[in-house]
Amino acid sequence: MKKITFLILAFLSFQFSFSQSNNCPSPQITSWNMNADGVAFDGNNDDTITSYQVEYSTSSFTPGDGTATVYEFDSFPHTMTGLELATTYYFAMRSVCGDDYSDYIGAPDPWTTSSCPDSYSLPYLNDFNDNDAWTNCQYFYDSDGDANFWYYVDYDDNGDYHAASQSWSGGTILYPDNWVIMGPIDLTNHTDALLEWKVRGTDASYCQENYTVYVGVYPTVNNLLSSSSISYNETIASGGDACGETLADRSFDISAKTGGLVYIGFRHHDVSDMFTINIDDVSVTSSTMSNEEFILENIEYTFNQESNNLRVTSEELLSNIQIYNMLGQQVLNKDLNDSSATLNLSTLNSGVYIVNVEGNNSKIKTFKLAIK
Repeated sequence: MKKITFLILAFLSFQFSFSQSNNCPSPQITSWNMNADGVAFDGNNDDTITSYQVEYSTSSFTPGDGTATVYEFDSFPHTMTGLELATTYYFAMRSVCGDDYSDYIGAPDPWTTSSCPDSYSLPYLNDFNDNDAWTNCQYFYDSDGDANFWYYVDYDDNGDYHAASQSWSGGTILYPDNWVIMGPIDLTNHTDALLEWKVRGTDASYCQENYTVYVGVYPTVNNLLSSSSISYNETIASGGDACGETLADRSFDISAKTGGLVYIGFRHHDVSDMFTINIDDVSVTSSTMSNEEFILENIEYTFNQESNNLRVTSEELLSNIQIYNMLGQQVLNKDLNDSSATLNLSTLNSGVYIVNVEGNNSKIKTFKLAIK
């Protein structure tokens, strides 16, 4: 199937071309991570390159036309600051070799500064359906240096995205060592934690993709590969439950890393000439979230996808309801003084949300809500 089927993929726009002028090589970027007020670059330095120039603007431009702001730095890695929160910028970059310049890389390409939380509390869920969270709230590393990264894709054009990485593309055999790292996830007040996700090798004839999941305390390749991290490895079995169209469930007990902040890294590596691996619905939960002393019992809730009405009822008085998106941002906060409430959520985008319902006795009920 892979040899005759071409998928139009929603690639992470950071797929730069690496052309170069006669005398000055273009920048070779290995990671590009947006944060709240800037961007962190990393790449391969070259002795012939004296510095790098970044042109950027909040509107599209033609590189070199003098309309964009020019920022210059000496070498990788480098962090550029001074950008506005949650703002889209267009970027192009070139190398400086004394009096010579390389070709620009970037179309220019749009990237948005982050509005990510400092940390994620439990229950944590990453379903990859939030474009801003995918682009800005995760770390991407292309350790094999082929300019192919993890990307996210909606195969059925129905808003259900998966993370994806390739070991074959358009007739080219790839040798991926691609990382996507998410977090930090706050396990400070938990004594146990379970990591769960879904996985598949998308082509049943070429599904034997190899990947490893790492849990560590820093969002870097070196930390996740160190002896202080824990890991889970799998080569998808031909004919197994994760081979082909169906996403299979996997889980990993990460209780050994409770007591602080952790990062989770998915690495696609040590494989070639298969096709594509998908990851979806990454979650972290803890049984210590379910201490009966703090749980609001006897509560029921329903959500009508047509009217977008959420109905919550309880045998106890309810005092407050809060809803958070997968960025950890609060999108609704409403005080209550009744045993039932109906809220219209038509202003919320499609996606998965965390709902916290609090009773007058300070007990809380937490549940996930999917809006289609």
